[in-house]
Amino acid sequence: MSDSYFTEIEGHFAMRRGTPFILSAKDWALMKKWRDDGIPLPIVIEAIDSVFEKNETSGRKKAISSLAYCRHSVKELWSERRDLYTGASGAVPEESPLVQLESLAAQIEAIPLVASFAPRIRALIAEKSVPAIENALLALEGELIDAIVAAAPEEIAAIRAEVAHALAQSPVDEKTRARTEEANLRRLVREKFGLPRLTLFT
Repeated sequence: MSDSYFTEIEGHFAMRRGTPFILSAKDWALMKKWRDDGIPLPIVIEAIDSVFEKNETSGRKKAISSLAYCRHSVKELWSERRDLYTGASGAVPEESPLVQLESLAAQIEAIPLVASFAPRIRALIAEKSVPAIENALLALEGELIDAIVAAAPEEIAAIRAEVAHALAQSPVDEKTRARTEEANLRRLVREKFGLPRLTLFT
């Protein structure tokens, strides 16, 4: 798993909070543990969504200010799904990889800037396992965002300015600021251009 594993989690957590957000050293260590434990990005994203959705529908909302709030949800979901990711079977929940990949490819075809990626998504049916497909999709998702960043400089400049302004008052070192800006840039690019999350688990 590449650094996009961290930026995607950071950006998604910020999206669910509704504001750009700088993760603490403890949050960073927790993400590193998830990666080292081999927990796939879609599992972490789904678990974060679950925590925020439960909080939003509860009678008393609390401020979710750390990834630690999602720790148990990630652990439980990974326990439920581990066999699907680590087993030899190519099965995924409810539908076959072919159906899911075709759906993702069709969504990408509808976005002119990245429509050329659709055949590569369809070609992943040749992979024989869910982990192989998920890893390939994660890599492709990074390429999609990079392609948009390169092809739409004016829109990207505006997004970067928006993120930089939101983080301007945060007293953090430049490395942390740059990482956080990148995570939020990827989140906003996904939202602005309607990019689906590339995963078999939706």
